[in-house]
Amino acid sequence: MDMPEQNISGVKLEKLRVDALKKLKIRRRVFPVCMIVFTALVLAGSLPYFLALAEHGWEDMAVQGIVFSLLSRLMMAAILSCAIYLIYSILVWQKAYDRFNLSFKNKYVLDTLRQLPGFSDLRYNAGGGFSYDEMDRMNLIPKGDKVFYRSSDELTGLLDGVRFHSSNVQTGQKGRGRRSLPDILFEGQIIAFSMFDDRKISESFVQVFSRKALAQVKRTTAPLTIQTENSLFNENFVVFTENERNAFYILTPPVLEAITAFQEAMEGKVYLAFYRSTLYVTCSQFHNPFDAYIDIPVEEQCRRLEKDVGILRSAREILVRVGQNSQAAGKREV
Repeated sequence: MDMPEQNISGVKLEKLRVDALKKLKIRRRVFPVCMIVFTALVLAGSLPYFLALAEHGWEDMAVQGIVFSLLSRLMMAAILSCAIYLIYSILVWQKAYDRFNLSFKNKYVLDTLRQLPGFSDLRYNAGGGFSYDEMDRMNLIPKGDKVFYRSSDELTGLLDGVRFHSSNVQTGQKGRGRRSLPDILFEGQIIAFSMFDDRKISESFVQVFSRKALAQVKRTTAPLTIQTENSLFNENFVVFTENERNAFYILTPPVLEAITAFQEAMEGKVYLAFYRSTLYVTCSQFHNPFDAYIDIPVEEQCRRLEKDVGILRSAREILVRVGQNSQAAGKREV
């Protein structure tokens, strides 16, 4: 694939989008058109067979063989149509979209985020992210097989003075049976904040998982399970820890409320982990927030990008509440 231009103009970028959109429309027509053409050719070449069928009837063994031969040709027409569709999708459409998408990211991601309040010292790498080994150590999300692990769109910087590191991550495992495509276990953003409270450090792992995600993370949890005094939180989340006292020390009532509100805002499976001074916040998403939309003009993309990075701000709200709670507790002690 061609390398994206670093200083591409908005006009040229819009042309790349339109070109990719045209190829997408062609892709949608490739299979049905090929199927119609190949089927027509098979049927046109099989006219003598239909005449034989009309003359001798189905009971004739030779006619039965002819019909089965016709069916096999129709099946080959379908297979050939699928092959042409896949070749076009991979070599033509996907190449056009990737060029537009990467060019868009290199031009607009940093420029857009730098204009938003609270962001500073930003660095973006379209191909970077968290390593599989790091995710394996954190036991934060369903890991799957290393060969199917993908991490991209690495963003680092400061948000309201707190350093963060985020990336889009996809994990999967080998599909059952003979299927070549993997089963996707997780797809979404992972954000690591370097500090979740300027007065607290988690002495051991504290994991907070959405109940919807339990089936996928049951083998990667800490050994102890705790119940909080917040019934709404308990209905939606399960807490795993290595030390109960440490977990209650970290998960104060305001923090539980903030985590519940975060899941409601994200409308997805939420995974969190507190360890030492770091907070990992994760939410499953079907759409990578940095990927460009092919059916929307470039000039409208930036506004959507601002909206899609809302997970960063929503996650930061957890930190704000933790810090406020800690400061308030300190004042009461005084």
